[in-house]
Parts: sequence; structure tokens; C-alpha cells
Amino acid sequence: MYKKLIMSCMAVAALAAFALPATASAVTTTDATGDVKVGASITTKNIGDLFFMRTDGVTPEVTCTTVHATGTVVQNSGGVSIDQFTTFKVSSTGAVSPHNGLNECTAGIGNAWVTVVNLPLTLTTIAGTDNFNITGKEGKKVRFIIGSTVAGECEYESTNAAITGAFTTAATTVLSINNTQAGSGSKLIRGGFFCPTSGQLKGSSYIQTTNGEEIASS
Repeated sequence: MYKKLIMSCMAVAALAAFALPATASAVTTTDATGDVKVGASITTKNIGDLFFMRTDGVTPEVTCTTVHATGTVVQNSGGVSIDQFTTFKVSSTGAVSPHNGLNECTAGIGNAWVTVVNLPLTLTTIAGTDNFNITGKEGKKVRFIIGSTVAGECEYESTNAAITGAFTTAATTVLSINNTQAGSGSKLIRGGFFCPTSGQLKGSSYIQTTNGEEIASS
């Protein structure tokens, strides 16, 4: 098991939105042999479902049961951890979509497939806090598509420069997206009449090494 926190994940998952007190003065990823090296492989596993919520933050528009991302450690020094995720797959129990080869999620607009448009996603911890930011390729806003037979392709972009979240400093570190318009608000930038015009994300996950060890903090 890791002994200290590696701050990574997206993603693209929270059972409830919350903010934690700024107690972490530095973030470093370590294991029994010392600091985890830049380039180390990591993967995510969601806790509960990932939701695309209406702007009330309560009513789900889309519900996905599985989120799996893979990536590498980019920085692990100077009180900041940066992780980059080159794959981000979201699925559920619906039929296999021809658009991404994954089982579709359930949605009010009919079963839907979900694809992140501008990979890689980068998760960066904020020094001196228990918070993180997620950005898309080249530090731009995160963009994703929710598509269905009923609505067609609905493409969204994060309202703010980054999707924000908070992490717990416990035996197993849980990273949660802030389920608010300021934290994970997303607006429709392409799509038809049946596409929701806006929403926000809700979900949590934890990070593992590729051999299945959960990341912990102390």
C-alpha cells in the first residue's frame, strides 16, 4: 500500500459534493521504497455511480455504473502531484454502443454513450489544500459527448476553466468531484433540441497502481 497521498483521478466520480479543510501542506506519492517515480502507471476505480446531473444537483440526466481511466504520474515533487490520464472509459449495463464499443449508460434521453473529447485529462493538486483541478488537453476546458438515439450527439464543455474536486486524507484516499455549477458545471456547445442545455457532474473514485494496490494517505 502507498503510505502517502498520490493525487490523481478525474474523473471524470462523487457520491456527494464536499469540501475539506486545507490541511495538506504538501502532496507526495510514496510506497515502501520511497517516492513513486515520474512515469509510474496508475488506474482509477469509481465508488458508486457517475452522474450527469441537472443544474439542481439532485436529478440525474445520465447515470453510469463504471468509470475506468489509465494514466501516468507526471510530477511528484514540490508539494504538488500531477497525473495525466490518456484513457477514460465510461459505461453501464445498456447495449454496446457502435460509437465507442462500450455498454451504454441509462439516461432520460434514452440509453446514452459517453466519450471524453479532449484527452488527456490532467489532474493537479492545489498546494496547501485538499483540493484538485481537472483540465483537458493542453490545459483547456474538459469536453465530452453524451449521445443517444433520441437526442443524437450532445457535446458539453466545462463552464469554468477546470473541473474541481476534493480528496479525503484517510486510509484509502477518495477523490470527489464538486457537484456544483462552480465545481463541475457543464454547458451544451453542440447538439439538438433534446439535449439538456447544461448540467453538472457528480461522482467519486480512488486511484490504484496497475498491480491493484489502493492509494492511501497519512
